[in-house]
Amino acid sequence: MDTMNDFANRPMPPLPATKVSVPRHTTAWLGVQTLVIAVFSAIIALIADGIGDYGAERQSQGLLSESSSLMVSDSASYCFALIAISLISITLIEVAFRKYVNYLQYALIGCALGLFYLMLLALAEFVPFWAAYGIVTVMTAGLITLFVKGITANVKAAGLTAGILVVEYAVILILIYIGSLALLIGSILLFVIIALAMYFTLRMRQTADGELIIK
Repeated sequence: MDTMNDFANRPMPPLPATKVSVPRHTTAWLGVQTLVIAVFSAIIALIADGIGDYGAERQSQGLLSESSSLMVSDSASYCFALIAISLISITLIEVAFRKYVNYLQYALIGCALGLFYLMLLALAEFVPFWAAYGIVTVMTAGLITLFVKGITANVKAAGLTAGILVVEYAVILILIYIGSLALLIGSILLFVIIALAMYFTLRMRQTADGELIIK
């Protein structure tokens, strides 16, 4: 009997704590993310602009043709837009596929996009500009695609990343070669990009706990 009483009076073990899911992709997070991307893109764009100016110095040394130097400089002028659009695309992929990409990984992707211009300048000293551009595009897009595949473990997310990068670099190459129409076409493309951004924001929804999703 005493044994039964001791058992009845024994304190119950504490229940395991319930793990509360903290929302990660919230509206506040998206605002901070956009601001960080804008600042980081501006910094890389300044570096890319310096690489474009360095191309003129390489030309004066007889290491780079005048046409290639001008094209490298023209491509660097689109650096901010390219990096900002690419990183925002990664953000949307992060929300759509419910994956987490940390700031170090964003920085590495941005650095790879910025390194594009240095590799382009170096390779354009040995091969025609269009060939250098194609080679470096494949290298950069391939590296970032594999990186996103490793982060998300999702083939669809990696394929979407590759498609966005290839289209961006193809459009910039076209803008470089068309010359006088670049401003008009570039402005129209920016309008289309803003329209697409508006469309995706309209598809964003918040769950009960504040998590953003894309439907």
